[in-house]
Amino acid sequence: MMINPTYTGKQYWLTTVVSGLLLSVILSTVYIVFYERLYVESSYLFSIIYLIPFVWLSATLAYFKNKFVWSSFPYGRAFLMGFVCGIVGAALFSGVIFLLYSYFGMESRMGLYENGRFMRELFSPKAAAISMLIINVILSLVYSLIIAIFARKKI
Repeated sequence: MMINPTYTGKQYWLTTVVSGLLLSVILSTVYIVFYERLYVESSYLFSIIYLIPFVWLSATLAYFKNKFVWSSFPYGRAFLMGFVCGIVGAALFSGVIFLLYSYFGMESRMGLYENGRFMRELFSPKAAAISMLIINVILSLVYSLIIAIFARKKI
C-alpha cells in the first residue's frame, strides 16, 4: 500500500512567511549594494530589483511543491502562497527603504529636483517606501498569477 504524504497548514504558512522574510532580506541587500556601489544616474541595473521577486517566488513554489506536495496542489493554493510571500517581502522591503532614507543617511540622489517643494515631497522617504510597496505588491500579484499555473499539481 502506497502512502501519499501531503503538506500541512503549518508547513504551508511557515514556508510562505519565511520565504517572504528572506525575499525582503535579499531585496534590501541587493538594493543597498546597487545603491552604494553601482549607482549611475541612468543605470538599468536597478531593474533587477523587480525581477528578484519573480525568481524567488518561483523557487519557493518549486521547493514547496517538490518537498511537501505529494497529492494535488491546486492553483488557488499556489497563487495564495506566492502572493502572500510577495506581500510580506514587499512590506518589509518598503520598511527598510523608509528606514534607510529616514534614519541611516541614504540620500535621494535626485539632484535635479532639489528646488521645488512638490519634488522634495515626491522623493521623500515616505513616498519612496509607499511607491516601492505598491510596485512590489502589483508585481507579486502578476508574478503569482503566472507562477501558479506552473506550480499547480494534479493527480
